[in-house]
Amino acid sequence: MIITVALNPALDQTVEVEHFAPADTNRVLDMRFDIGGKGINVARVLKTLGFEALATGFAAGARGRQIIEQLEDSGIGCDFIYVPGETRTNITVLDRATHTHTQLALPGPEVGPEAGAQLRDRLRRRVREGGWLVLAGSIPPPGDPAIYTDLIRMADEHGTQTALDADGPIVKAVLDAGAHPTLLKINDHELARLTRQTIEDEDEALQAARLVREWGVPNVVVTLGSDGAIAVTADGDFLVRPPYVDVVSAVGAGDAFTGGLICGLMREHDWAYALALAAAAGSATCQTPGTMLCEGVDVIGLVAKAVVERIPMSAATR
Repeated sequence: MIITVALNPALDQTVEVEHFAPADTNRVLDMRFDIGGKGINVARVLKTLGFEALATGFAAGARGRQIIEQLEDSGIGCDFIYVPGETRTNITVLDRATHTHTQLALPGPEVGPEAGAQLRDRLRRRVREGGWLVLAGSIPPPGDPAIYTDLIRMADEHGTQTALDADGPIVKAVLDAGAHPTLLKINDHELARLTRQTIEDEDEALQAARLVREWGVPNVVVTLGSDGAIAVTADGDFLVRPPYVDVVSAVGAGDAFTGGLICGLMREHDWAYALALAAAAGSATCQTPGTMLCEGVDVIGLVAKAVVERIPMSAATR
């Protein structure tokens, strides 16, 4: 079983403009609303790829109920804890000319320790040996990373593998507390904040990822945007080149990458295949507008076009 945890889900509002001009009037060309948050997106991608996942986390207010209803309508199982307040709305401004996006991310409703304890109890009854618990995204106020630390330790006790996809400060707090996920998926900017190193190319990303492995994380995957990814794994180190696509919007591509990666590891238990599937899912998402995610048929068509190369342990990537 794969369980995805969305502690701070969102309703994503995407506003498209021809060319975003700060401090000026921008004419809106299109607007859409989608359910979102990293954990939500990973569950949606897994469903698209034919793998059943259980979506869990916290839900608040009418928007929280809307997220759950849309997930259930899509055939995704849910087990959310209702909390007071209202689920946040994230606003993304998409620049059609440059294919860049600017996000305004709200903090979300405050979640007390009682709700956290309730979530831990529910997950303790659901995790199974050999499964995956995916912890993805931000933490609602007061923003205590201890909840991720506790969930990783709880999963370890039950033989469940864990994937953590979060920003550098959250990851640092988890590692400092002595919890080590099976897999850390992180982008180059987040990795730079985590390691306090400058990361401007693949070599620097590789060295930083190897450093994090020395801290006790057995598998570290670093996404590099359109340049692909670096993976430092128990099966060796890899350089990943994504399939080329015409980019419409990169929003959600990182979450699609995570979903493809976990799906590939569950399906084939092979890192090279899983990384190719992840790259294909990320690229397929880049072909979709706004915060729409990949379609399964597009991902399958792109897998063979992804390039995954093994990196010698003593070699640079160039």
